[in-house]
Amino acid sequence: MSENKGLFTSDKAQAYLAEEPEMEVEKLSDRLWSISDGVYRTIFLEAENSVLAFDTFGTPGRARAYGRTIAETIPGKAISTVIYSHDHLDHAGFAEDLAPNADIIADEMCAKVIKLRQAEGQRQPTNVISGKENQITVDGIDLVLLNPGPTHGTGHLSAWFKEEKLLFSSDTILSNARYGLMPDYHIWNFVKFMRGFLDLEWDTFVPGRYEVTTRAQFEKGCDYIEAIQEETQKAFVEFVPIWVMDAMHGYVGNSLKERFGDLDGFDEHIGLTSIRIVHHYLMGGWSLEDTPTPGILLADEVEL
Repeated sequence: MSENKGLFTSDKAQAYLAEEPEMEVEKLSDRLWSISDGVYRTIFLEAENSVLAFDTFGTPGRARAYGRTIAETIPGKAISTVIYSHDHLDHAGFAEDLAPNADIIADEMCAKVIKLRQAEGQRQPTNVISGKENQITVDGIDLVLLNPGPTHGTGHLSAWFKEEKLLFSSDTILSNARYGLMPDYHIWNFVKFMRGFLDLEWDTFVPGRYEVTTRAQFEKGCDYIEAIQEETQKAFVEFVPIWVMDAMHGYVGNSLKERFGDLDGFDEHIGLTSIRIVHHYLMGGWSLEDTPTPGILLADEVEL
């Protein structure tokens, strides 16, 4: 394979990895832009002498398209820094193709997973941070990077831009219902930590997928996940066969359609989402998600 392959093993993935789609750019302020390939979304900023890019998109081709679009939007300034929002390859897997010489900022847990994974194209972080809040300055840009605890992926960082009244939190809350199975949601803590962001002053929300949205839609997204959690627990009481897609789609979908049926993707995804969440209560979670301090499990096992 000529492309960095992430974790793909088949040469048949080559065309997918190489595709360079057109990118859509939205200017959010004098220094801040949002960019999307039509599904995935992230942000980048103009600094004093360079560009700061969040994430990389999920293939070498998309990473190159991201970099090319940045160069067209902010000519004459190279990407000096890439900030990983979390460890997942479909968001932060290809810094080698985006900016091979850039500084990489990530949470400690994220960095440890990346070191263990050894995916081709996903560069190891060079600047590792930890804790619930980090205020750092990079090339004249003040960044507030937040990790309240397990939400999505490993070592998830959200960014709060006080001047713009904007929050970026990749792959957490959406303004639609287009998450399906969600094996990477840390359900036990998820909405609690997400609602904690409402203590901050912001009006605009940039997710990791689909459209830029509002504080009100963010709150509705929290309500939606909480409502599914409630209805899937009721499924046990009603002896709904929780492992059957049609049964969960019908039970939870009918219960929530009046409140949330207007969300794009509701009918297509409510069954899958319910299957995922109901098994949280049956099994206790998939991976580290329901341990109070999941970092302990990697603390003494991986040295950076």
